[in-house]
Amino acid sequence: METKQFPNFYAYYNYLASLIQQQTWEAAQKYAVLISCNDSHADLKFLQIPSPEKRYYDRSVTKWPVFGNLVLMHLNVLNNLSEKNWHSAFIHQTNMLKIFNQEILQKEKDANWFCPILYILCSDLRLVAKIADKQGCTLWSRSDTQTSTFYEEAASPIMESYRICVAESIDHVGDLYQRFSMADKITYKYFLGRKAMFDMDLAKAEDSLTFSFENCPSNYVRNKRLILMYLIPVKMFLGHMPTQQLLLNYNLQQFSDVVTSVKDGNLRELNAALHKHQHFFIKCGIFLMLEKLKGTTYRNLFKKIALILNTHLIKLEAFLAILHFLGTDIDADELACILANLIAQKKIKGYISHQKQTLVIAKQKAFPPLSAK
Repeated sequence: METKQFPNFYAYYNYLASLIQQQTWEAAQKYAVLISCNDSHADLKFLQIPSPEKRYYDRSVTKWPVFGNLVLMHLNVLNNLSEKNWHSAFIHQTNMLKIFNQEILQKEKDANWFCPILYILCSDLRLVAKIADKQGCTLWSRSDTQTSTFYEEAASPIMESYRICVAESIDHVGDLYQRFSMADKITYKYFLGRKAMFDMDLAKAEDSLTFSFENCPSNYVRNKRLILMYLIPVKMFLGHMPTQQLLLNYNLQQFSDVVTSVKDGNLRELNAALHKHQHFFIKCGIFLMLEKLKGTTYRNLFKKIALILNTHLIKLEAFLAILHFLGTDIDADELACILANLIAQKKIKGYISHQKQTLVIAKQKAFPPLSAK
């Protein structure tokens, strides 16, 4: 969106007032940009002043005075940022969102044209909080007994906005998705995919995370890497292993040994890989998910044994011999439980003959593709 040029405060203020009078989504988008800390107008010196309400006392009064007050508070934020007073900038930005929640969100429940403004207020509060935390500023919590991060304090008014928005039911809410920007769609699908992954809804997780990865611009390497941290485990559960080149391109070599050991059905190497990169996987929140890949690893190992023996009648002792060789200390009963689970999960087509201590597998497609489950 092209930024409008302003010769002085009054031209800036009156233009914003004219936008609010329109009460349309498009006008609100323009207004939102012009109260954002990230727009070029933030560098205008006549907007970076303390106590703007005193300096510009003769400004016109509009039908929506709350939006005029937001403009003045925004000027305070710009002044604080120019002086590197991160704490005061955060306080003023927080108050902007709080006033918006009280005077607009809570009172104008039958309208939504102002949502672009809400988006910018929340986004800018997060960014100001991030800067303040990065600069090492100290913020006392509401109890005044301990310090808190600016990020933590920013969550309160943002969550209040969320609670107000979800309190009212909206007809055809699904249609709103089509109005999202691509950036918002990518973010939404990313978190939707993560939740689906932890719910073990793998098809939904794959679809959502793949959408995010494919639509994320190639120059946003960090974001694409973040998406892959969750898409890779999902793909592995479905039997699709990432290439070593992909892992190298996105600096995700921590997955390399995991991928190799799962493909080879090597439990010993899988445990070693998980232990070696345990800190990284825990930090990403996927360690427990990767541990569940042991089931897939067992399945791949048993498939190799079946191919080597070339029979549909496999003694359990054959599996035990290989497992013990790979350093997995289990007995026949534990092995039977593992096989029973794989059969129940449709990763193996067959049954266990306990009388003969034999796994009887189907003569055709005994190990269906994981994506076909």
